[in-house]
Formats: sequence, C-alpha cells, structure tokens
Amino acid sequence: MSPPRRWPLHPRPGPLESLSSWLERLARLYNLSVKDLLTHNLGLLDLTVPADLDHDPPAMMLAALAERTGVEPAHLKAMTLAGWEPWLFDTLYLRQWDAQATFDIYVRGNSVLLAPGEAGTNQVSRWRTWGGPWFPVRWLNRVCPACAADLDRGKALVWRLPLMIGCVEHRCRLEDTPDLTPSIALDGERPQPIPVDEPLATLDRYTHEALTTGRVPLPGRTVHVGVWFRLLRSLLDEVSLALTTRSTHGRTTLEQIWQSAGRPERAGLTSWRPYEQLDWDTQEALLHAAATALQLVASGRITARGRLGSALRPAPHRPVYDGDQPSPHGPFPHHNAWQEAMAEVEAAITLARTDRDTARQLLALLTLGCRTLDRFEKERAYLFGIGIPADFLPSARELGRVDLA
Repeated sequence: MSPPRRWPLHPRPGPLESLSSWLERLARLYNLSVKDLLTHNLGLLDLTVPADLDHDPPAMMLAALAERTGVEPAHLKAMTLAGWEPWLFDTLYLRQWDAQATFDIYVRGNSVLLAPGEAGTNQVSRWRTWGGPWFPVRWLNRVCPACAADLDRGKALVWRLPLMIGCVEHRCRLEDTPDLTPSIALDGERPQPIPVDEPLATLDRYTHEALTTGRVPLPGRTVHVGVWFRLLRSLLDEVSLALTTRSTHGRTTLEQIWQSAGRPERAGLTSWRPYEQLDWDTQEALLHAAATALQLVASGRITARGRLGSALRPAPHRPVYDGDQPSPHGPFPHHNAWQEAMAEVEAAITLARTDRDTARQLLALLTLGCRTLDRFEKERAYLFGIGIPADFLPSARELGRVDLA
C-alpha cells in the first residue's frame, strides 16, 4: 500500500524562513530527525540529505516536499540560497567563474559615494576563500530573541548572511544562538531584546523590503531588489577604503561618515579585505557606516557622486505643466483620439499586471528613448509602482540595452 501523498501536519513556512528551519519545525511535529523526515517519510530512501539544506537542495526533494505539504516547489526554492540567484548572488557555484571579474562588476562597477573609478583596483583573487558577494567565510548563526520565544516561529534565511542587524518585525537585534542558549539554561529566561537604533533600523527595513517585495523605495527613486543589493555592497566597499588614497572630496566625505557614525575610521581596518572575509563585529561597523552614509546623503549633508548616487537623494521639485484644458465648445476629433489612446494605455497596463510578455513590451516601449541606465531604472521603477510584478520586468541587460551608459 502506497504512503499518503499529503502529511497530516504541514504548517506553512514563515515569511523569509529558511528551508532548514521549516524542516526542523516539521520534523519536531513527528518526533523525527530531519534526516529521517527526508528519507523514509518522504519516500526517497536513496536521497543523500545535503549537508546544507539552505544551499541548493535536489529538485526531486523539493518536488516530494511539495506533494507532502502543498507548498509550491518555487516557494520552497525561494527558501534557499539558490532561490536568490541572480538578485542577491550572481552565481552560487565557483566552477568556471572569474572571481576578479565578478568583484569588479558587482562591487566596483556600481559606485555610490565616490566618483566612478575612484575606488581604484584591489586584487580579490588573493583571497582564495572568497566565494563571491555576500558569501561569508563563516555562516552566521543568529536568531531573534522575540521570535525564538515561540516554537512555532522559524528562522529567516537572511539571518545567516552579513546583511542585517536585527529582526524588522520586532525591531530588535539578532543574537548569536551559541550565546543565547547558555543564557536561557542558566537564568531560566530569555534575555530582553535589544532595540535596533537609527540609522541601522532604516537600513534593515530597506533590505527586508527588497526581499519581501522585490523593490526598495529609496529617497531618490524606487530600485529593483538586484540594484539594491549591488548598491549596498558597493557602499560597504567604499566606506572600507583607505581615506588617504581618495580625492579631496572623497576623503572629506568618508571622514564625515565615520565621525557621524561615532566609530573608528574603516572600522579599525589597517589593510583592505573583501567584506565577506571580515569578522562579524567589523562587518557590523561597516553596516553602521553605510547606514549613516544613506542618512547623510538623504539629508543633503554629503553628496553621492557615484553612478547609483542619485537613488539616495530626494529629487528636486520640478513644476509640471498641467496641460491644455478641454475646449468648452464641445469634443473635437483630436480630443476623442486622445481619449482612445489613454484607454489603450490603461488596457495595456492592466494586461501587463498579469501577462509577462505584455509587461516586457511595455517596458521596452517606455524605455525606448532612455540613454542612461539611471533613466532606465527610473522608468522601470514607475512600472513597479503601478502594480506590475518585479519579475515581469527584465533588466536592461535582459532587454538587450547594452547601449546604456
């Protein structure tokens, strides 16, 4: 007799929960280990359970889990690092990749505070354990104290990465699990959550919004999730650079950021290293500097001269002509034509919200006259804002717009 296709108990995954966390909660319901849950009880006796379930688990495992729980395979993949490719990671695999080219494109190709090219060059290839942007040498093991108090709450995948300081829902700092567990055992109660102060709270909200909605409403414009993570990674690189090798403007800007953050310049670094190679305390200090930089640019206290800098500062007010009023003497042919054209545009927008091909055509038409990548992203952000899904709107490269500066 074949086993039932649906498990009797199968709670839904939490927002941004990692696959490993969800599987641990599932296994706990049946008093099983995760390994037993994924072999005997999943009908995959020959399955080799991956050492890291959050990396890129086998497709057959995700398909079988979907059958047993009713959670779509696409949702399950989004709970793994593979599901964040290419928005967060360019690639998960180190075979046949050029580390220096990846760094130069992902990090140095997207200047924020400094003028394009001012960051200079650094040889990332000398760091043999560098796995690419956002891949730490040691994975973090952090939890939200407020979430951990509820056994039905899971752990977010992003908490494993050096991306966020706290839990956005509870507005408190994430705590290392090895530090939290002994405290509970000795005191019998969980420590009080520590609030995340500004400007770090705003930085965390931006990253959380990127992961949950696919876009980030920055002061200058709304940017795509892929743009946000590259902007943030470039900003972290810029604040880690030696001040003495920058231009006068760049040096003054970086000095003001570190003074405002109240931390030692470069977080105490004496020689440059990729962000991912640093310990968590240094990474946290750089995140603090990046958050401070965002705050200073938005308030106009420093100027961001990089390619993506315009996204951080509010656009100046520009009066817009209201247009000609309709003639009081009745409709004219050109008036009817205008109404018909507007009706067609509205119909195209409505269709684009549910049809990927229409959304692509609409973006291509809207950006036909764009000459810069900055302008292209503004038009793309406009389509986001009127309800067209982010994954329906291709990037400039996917549209073949290699001509954009």
